[in-house]
Amino acid sequence: MTGNNTTRDTGRGASGTDGVGGSPYLREDVCLSILREAPDGLVLVDGEGECRYLNPAFSRITGYTREDVPTLNMWFERAHPNPAYRQKMQDLGQELLQGDRNTLVASVVCRDGKVRDIELRRAPVEGSCILLTVRDITEQVLTEEHLRQATSELTAVIEAFPDLFLRLNADGTILDSRAGRLAETPLISRALLGRRVQDLLPAGVGEVLGDALQQAVRTNAPVAPLEFSHMEAGETRHYEARVVLLYEMHLMVIIREITERKEAEQELHRHREHLEDLVAERTAELEHANQQLEQLLYSIEMTERRAAEEWLDSSIEQDTLNPAEPGGARLTTDVAGTVVIVSQEAEHLTGYAGEELAGRPVWSLFSGSNVQDILSEEVLGRGRSIACSEGAVLVRYDGSVQAVHISADPIIDAMGFVIGMACMIRKL
Repeated sequence: MTGNNTTRDTGRGASGTDGVGGSPYLREDVCLSILREAPDGLVLVDGEGECRYLNPAFSRITGYTREDVPTLNMWFERAHPNPAYRQKMQDLGQELLQGDRNTLVASVVCRDGKVRDIELRRAPVEGSCILLTVRDITEQVLTEEHLRQATSELTAVIEAFPDLFLRLNADGTILDSRAGRLAETPLISRALLGRRVQDLLPAGVGEVLGDALQQAVRTNAPVAPLEFSHMEAGETRHYEARVVLLYEMHLMVIIREITERKEAEQELHRHREHLEDLVAERTAELEHANQQLEQLLYSIEMTERRAAEEWLDSSIEQDTLNPAEPGGARLTTDVAGTVVIVSQEAEHLTGYAGEELAGRPVWSLFSGSNVQDILSEEVLGRGRSIACSEGAVLVRYDGSVQAVHISADPIIDAMGFVIGMACMIRKL
């Protein structure tokens, strides 16, 4: 060990016993043993700034011996190689030596080049000397820095959320209150610390929240979010509360205003109901259209069957029935004269495919205007059956023309209204 104890009093040490008897003083070897075995570094500095004694713990912490730092000035030069930081530490060190401060925390460069955080504490001793206690607090400083960082991050998270955070006792007493910057709720302020949160909410809500707090403490598990409403300035505001269990029977209640969300849900519900009404209305329209289509198809079938029976009866009476005679081309239209059904014979006769004929006016297949007038006015307008052969000319897909005979019968529904016609086209 380097250095000597300059404050020993051999007279006192000799007059004492083993430290257990009546003497109030410890023997010198006991005092030296205490200095050697102390876990903290000890530096004895005299009035001239000379380091009179360094114990082994100081060398273990900093790596320096008394030969390395014989004076405080040499200590500052070795421990603080940066001139600006060194000057700052020298000023603080003077305050410590003069008794203007009792502790000093500084970062020092140890002999091995590592930087450590140490705490210096002063204690005056006899002979105008100062005893400095040196403690390595590197781990403590690092822990505190991590704690500050975590606290800063948590504060940033709290401020970033539109929530009100309440720390409570198990009985609901408010211990602390923090609100994010985006929180708009004036529901509970810091002025209400020490009150029970159940007493600050509407009666029914307070009881439910109190039960949720007890459940969280009893089960040590989160509970389902609680939604409630509150009247503020004549306006209903909606809130959501979540209960989270913390340490030592403390709880966190997180309250968020959800008025906009509830209004959006209500608006969405109204839109959904309106959409359901539209779907029901459209379904009814489709069902009505299907019924009309079924009625149209039935009427077409009955009209064509009646026309075929009449033609057959007429051919038998006139003895003109020719089994080898091919059937005519059939086109069925709606009440506007638009083709809806095309027979295979009509495709062969006109040269058009069925999908090409469907959707176009039937009279667009013929040249001349009298065909349109006869079909639209007589058949669709007056509900009369007609037969037309003079001046009826069919224009095929390839542009060629063919004189034809046209017969048309109205399609009449059960109410007696004309809903279409069935046209039969034959070559002349």
